[in-house]
Amino acid sequence: MSVAQSVAGAGAAADARVQAECIRTLYRQIPNSFAAALVVTVYMVATALPYSPHPWVWGWLAVQLLAQVYRAWIYFRYRANPPDVAPADDPTLSRWGRTYASYMLVAGLVWGSTIFLFAHGDKPITLALTLCGLYGIAGGAVPGNAYQPSAIYAFVGAIFGAVALKMGLVHDFDHIVLGLASFAFAGILFMFCRVQHRTLIEGFAIRFENAELLEALKVQTAEAEAARQRAEQANLAKSQFLAAASHDLRQPLYALGLFSASLQSLKLDAQADDIVHRIQANIEAMEGLFEGLLDVSKLDAGVIKPQIAAVPIAGLFQRLEQYFAATAADRGLKLRFTGSGLWARGDTMLLERIVGNLIANAIRYTARGGIVVGCRRMADDRVRVEVWDTGIGISQADQARIFEEFVQIGNPERDRRKGLGLGLAIAQRTAALMDARVSVRSRPGKGSAFCIDLPRAEPDTTSVEAESPAGEDLVRGLSVLVVDDEQTVREALGLLLGRWGVKADVVESGAEAKALLATGARYRILLADYRLREGETGFDVIGIVRAAQDPPPVCCLITGDMDPDLLSEARALNVALLHKPLRPAKLRALLNHLASQAPVLPRSPKALKTPAE
Repeated sequence: MSVAQSVAGAGAAADARVQAECIRTLYRQIPNSFAAALVVTVYMVATALPYSPHPWVWGWLAVQLLAQVYRAWIYFRYRANPPDVAPADDPTLSRWGRTYASYMLVAGLVWGSTIFLFAHGDKPITLALTLCGLYGIAGGAVPGNAYQPSAIYAFVGAIFGAVALKMGLVHDFDHIVLGLASFAFAGILFMFCRVQHRTLIEGFAIRFENAELLEALKVQTAEAEAARQRAEQANLAKSQFLAAASHDLRQPLYALGLFSASLQSLKLDAQADDIVHRIQANIEAMEGLFEGLLDVSKLDAGVIKPQIAAVPIAGLFQRLEQYFAATAADRGLKLRFTGSGLWARGDTMLLERIVGNLIANAIRYTARGGIVVGCRRMADDRVRVEVWDTGIGISQADQARIFEEFVQIGNPERDRRKGLGLGLAIAQRTAALMDARVSVRSRPGKGSAFCIDLPRAEPDTTSVEAESPAGEDLVRGLSVLVVDDEQTVREALGLLLGRWGVKADVVESGAEAKALLATGARYRILLADYRLREGETGFDVIGIVRAAQDPPPVCCLITGDMDPDLLSEARALNVALLHKPLRPAKLRALLNHLASQAPVLPRSPKALKTPAE
């Protein structure tokens, strides 16, 4: 055998291993896909029943269940006889891929049929409800099925082919535009699938190459440096993929949540109001699931790098009270924060995320009574933040399990609105980055107390945080400049801020912001997206606005990226940072917080800077 033949044979074997890993991972994702399909199926049926003939709804549900049975049959056939790493000319692997792609085509036709069954021309809300479900199921299918692109092409193509056909048959300009927009969205999903598939293939290939290198290291120590470099490349590829996924997948969820919040503020009849609340609940469930899965991936990839500093507990509690007071009140619960002058060593954002997670869990699992959040000094020069609730409690046997991934207590119905069981696992792993730990004490039926112990810090008088008085709403009448290159986000933010009484101007670039300021417009707060068109970033916009207005507004960057360098740059420039999808309640709390720090503007625009200055 020639050298060329040997090299070709080795390359074919490597390709077969990568293909086998793609197929194995694809089929491992199927149980998660069942859960996602269940959530959207329930949503479709619940929103269709009030408007569509019941035989149509139940008939579609029966066909959907048959499609899921077909997928389960494929899955268990695969589990009974999974393929191993096959030779390059063995058709077994590609046959399993084609089999699943054929199911996805059938599933896409079933989902696509809802645009004909549940969307009625005389009831525009039915079109919005149906498209909401189709956009959700199509977008959510990409991450779990990118291992076999033909499956996504079949699934998304069938769904939006049906949507385009339905919109075209209406012979109405608005519907045709909506059909074209849906087709364009399908194209975006196809492109994202291709990018993700390419990243996965490269990641699998690098992993196999690293395994071979590690094996060779036993006899060839000279290859140790090459193995290290390949491992770094694998981590870099994963980090880049996470950054792309954070931005591209959060963006539609972000806009959808803002539109839904605006819809909630309209005067609707009881039936429509109930449907809007269901939409919002499902959006929040999708956001929670997505954020949890992405957080686990970021921890695994080592993307999260804590910025340790002295953190004032009082300021932390004030922000959390703004975030959660309304939610607790809606559930009829008392939420109380005990004042504290203690300081702890940690990362402000990470600590806020951990304690916020504990409060959210306490609210979720408490039916009556309340939650108390406090802080006290411990004997070993540490401080303990505690979250007490009067909820369902946790048995002694389960207390050791709740910090494991995908473990949920008190959710036998697998209600996805309660998450995936990742929150406490993420909290524990995130706390470890700050030399902290999370613990629990609980009695079933009596309630629970979750604690996080952190190193104590001396007060830092140079970084005292300004906060708005608890409960005071400073949003109405606030002047805000919003810069975002996504039209849907601009429309959603402008609509929502307007309904809150905010005086908001919404533009898409730094040049447009500069033009507004040149007319004498003045703003107390700037909200800027990080990724803008033609390579412009939110930091560029912040620089433009700060140079053109004196005193400059308080600036906040809104992004889906989790790049540690971005976090560090934001801290260095004294820019607040929030991650998409940003829930409306948290946005309002943020505006209250920023308003307390924003400069009071003069009555006339005389203080604008000129080029001569």
